[in-house]
Amino acid sequence: MDLRKFPLFANLPEEELNVTSSLLRLKQFGRREIVCRKEEAADGLYLLFSGSLQAVDIAEDGREIGLNLIRPGSFFGELSVIDGLPRSAHIVALQPSLVGVIPQAAARETFYKLPATAEAMMRHLTALVRNLSTFRALLAIPNAQQRVYALLLQLGQQMPGGLVVIQNLPKQQEVAIMINTSRETVSRAIAHLVALGVIEKDFRRLIVRDPNRLRRMATQQVTGAVIRIGVPASR
Repeated sequence: MDLRKFPLFANLPEEELNVTSSLLRLKQFGRREIVCRKEEAADGLYLLFSGSLQAVDIAEDGREIGLNLIRPGSFFGELSVIDGLPRSAHIVALQPSLVGVIPQAAARETFYKLPATAEAMMRHLTALVRNLSTFRALLAIPNAQQRVYALLLQLGQQMPGGLVVIQNLPKQQEVAIMINTSRETVSRAIAHLVALGVIEKDFRRLIVRDPNRLRRMATQQVTGAVIRIGVPASR
């Protein structure tokens, strides 16, 4: 497995990269299988080579709350590697996934070995904080259907040529968990967008045909306030 696909390891010298690679343990997980559990002791840095994962938490009333999605090329468990505290969330496989684990001590040493590696980690943590701010703003939207629009807007990726695509969209129930609504609401919202020609279903992906309209629908005025997605609230 090529660790240089992960920004954290892109600038490691070849010798050190080989040592780190030799410590890597690979694990396969099936759909809905738990990769690691909240409050478990830290055991290393997890790398996602293929598949799709989701961080989830459980509310006091037993509801599952979806947090961030984890895509191939991403890593997780870094907070526990840094501070040694237990896991802060459950990680669940949304589809069959291949995960690599670098032991705790080796991962921690890697974080601090080179300035470039430390910088990559700081950039990652900064992006994590920004994404959490965006997601917090999304959950604050009072209209459930608009939360669906806003999440789709956030998941869209611009491809070469300018086409905006949502790859491997989680199942509707998983989307509903992420934004605290029902599967039926997610289904209706997506069907409405398809009917309007804003998005188009294409096998396991969605093509956003009218990104500007999707943005307007996600950020339109509700109860007199303009919803801003991707802009942290001022303090």
